[in-house]
Amino acid sequence: MKQNLHLYLFRNQTSDYLTETECISLSLEREAYTPYEEITAVFVSHHADYSNVTRIGLFLDNTRIFLGLADSIEKYTRNHVSFIRIRSRSFTSVLTQNELEPGLHSNLTMEALMTNYYTFPYISYDSPETTGYIFVKSGNTMWDGIVSFCYKITGHYPYITHNYIHLSLPETPVTAEVTSGQVLEYGSVLDTARFISHYHMESISGEANAYQQENPTAVAYEIVRHKQIPFDSSFLHSPNDALTFRNLYSRRGSHAKYVVLDGFDNAHIGRKLTFGDFIRNETVCRIRITFSAKGFRTKLWCYHDGFYP
Repeated sequence: MKQNLHLYLFRNQTSDYLTETECISLSLEREAYTPYEEITAVFVSHHADYSNVTRIGLFLDNTRIFLGLADSIEKYTRNHVSFIRIRSRSFTSVLTQNELEPGLHSNLTMEALMTNYYTFPYISYDSPETTGYIFVKSGNTMWDGIVSFCYKITGHYPYITHNYIHLSLPETPVTAEVTSGQVLEYGSVLDTARFISHYHMESISGEANAYQQENPTAVAYEIVRHKQIPFDSSFLHSPNDALTFRNLYSRRGSHAKYVVLDGFDNAHIGRKLTFGDFIRNETVCRIRITFSAKGFRTKLWCYHDGFYP
């Protein structure tokens, strides 16, 4: 399996590229609330110059499992052997680094949101004809705008697979069943650190506590965390939705079940997973694929939270 892992380093927006094939270590992360996929890897280096590398591709056999920006490339030598250490995030990471002009942006479709302001290479997306609006505050990013637009038209939180933006979960996702022979470890996680028990929002005229909402899940855990927020013009026509959205988001990843698989599984966010009676047709929300001297390991988490009940 090790020999079938190939790192491609593409140069200057051309078809010119360098290739490395001797992988020492790899970590590939995908997560439902993170707007990009990310890899860190170390390969034995067979080239003298890695200048002008603009994007990085990772292939297993003939399947591309990652494409992203060349965030960091380091070459070093140890015990007379040269290595290259890379860090790369998928192209959707730039959505968190570009800010929109403040104010109301109305009569938007997803296509208009993605093309009217900036041009992004390698990024594609769901493109329903539904029209919506976003209200942009100073410092808001493109991803903030996409999240706002998505929640208004689908009631869901967008997620990324291979530089593709999904606005809602697929209605009939593929279900994969793993067996006990594949599973090295399985378990569950509870994380309440982000829970907010009560939200308080002022009115559009500045009146305090005009809108209030309790998070019953946080209260059930005896958590007391009150948050005061100014009026959110992103939800101008439905102010209570501003609090509902925050409540849902504060519960992200709070309950999860996971399995650790022996080997490589090119799983994607949104896929359904079954493992005996422990996980039954549940949605994969986080993936970590690693490679080391022990070979490939794949860890899959299924969330149970506000957006993934």
